[in-house]
Amino acid sequence: EELLRQTEDLLRQKDVLLREMEHRVANSLQIIASILMLEARTVSSEETRQHLRDAHQRVMAVAAVQQHLHASERCDQIAMGPYLSRLCESLAASMMIGDSRPISLQVLVNGGTAESGKAVSLGLIVTELVINSLKHGFPNDRPDARVVVSYQIDGPDWTLVVSDNGIGKPDIISTPAKGGLGTTLVKALAQDLDATVEAVSGKGGMHVSLTHTTFTPALPQTA
Repeated sequence: EELLRQTEDLLRQKDVLLREMEHRVANSLQIIASILMLEARTVSSEETRQHLRDAHQRVMAVAAVQQHLHASERCDQIAMGPYLSRLCESLAASMMIGDSRPISLQVLVNGGTAESGKAVSLGLIVTELVINSLKHGFPNDRPDARVVVSYQIDGPDWTLVVSDNGIGKPDIISTPAKGGLGTTLVKALAQDLDATVEAVSGKGGMHVSLTHTTFTPALPQTA
């Protein structure tokens, strides 16, 4: 009984220390993100300013996972619906979506959770694709501008789609020789997640999907 009590005490201490670490990591990421935004306001180069803003969003995507871990009862699983919704709210605020730029940013998730490392990767992919849509898809204001983030789970399989009804950008994913850091990051993260990437662009906008399908070998046929 004494050994059991000591073991339970150690487990409680471990849980407290783990949550304290998660809280400190989240705070540190918030500080880094704030510094990046301060730097973005002081530089004179518009190109440098945009790079700093993009870096800010990448840091915020990771910080959002840490915040959800701290609030979750499980220290290794992220509820994807609330996580992606909060992430997109942050993106909308930083990209100045609102009365002056009426773009609808919708999130559609059919539930489910993801391991924290996978959630970070998915969040970074969503960040890159949403930023791309908001920066390039709508050069002119329009009342029906829309970006949709969809994450659908079917057992071990999942599909992530980021689409918009803007002007499109055909070289964002499909042309390996082109694209900047964001395109390279999306491809690398998709590879780590063992997901296939498909991009379709045209007059109806941009549609990028990542699909992870678990291969199930066919059962041998009996005579």
